[in-house]
Amino acid sequence: MGFFDFKKHGHWYDDLAVVSQLGLTMAGSILLCFTVGYFLDKWLGTKGLFIVIFIILGIVGGGVTVYRQIMDVLKPEKKDDSNSESP
Repeated sequence: MGFFDFKKHGHWYDDLAVVSQLGLTMAGSILLCFTVGYFLDKWLGTKGLFIVIFIILGIVGGGVTVYRQIMDVLKPEKKDDSNSESP
């Protein structure tokens, strides 16, 4: 016996992993797009134009990616029936 019964409460770690992945995906996409916008503004001499554009793109892109990840988690698992009961 340990401190925590993983067989009984292991699903909490799975849920925590999914939530962490979603947060890091969103933050990472926004940070990446912010960085690209910052360096484009610096290179072209614009004052915040590309930062705003790329942050919006990062939010939209991160949102789409997070949505796809959530749909992958929520979709029911399809059983592979091709291997069972082969003629």
